[in-house]
Amino acid sequence: MILNKTILIGVGIAFGIYLLYKIFFGKNEFEEEYQRLYNKILTSEDYKVKGQHEK
Repeated sequence: MILNKTILIGVGIAFGIYLLYKIFFGKNEFEEEYQRLYNKILTSEDYKVKGQHEK
């Protein structure tokens, strides 16, 4: 019985660490979409301001 509780606690800790990893180090889909759209607007000719210098 003690062994079962120990295994259960170990699995719970491993699952908790996995969830924390996913929350803090997982890719944020909204951030990726924002960066993609931002780069598109930044490099697009349609959104270029008149008089802006070419680089």
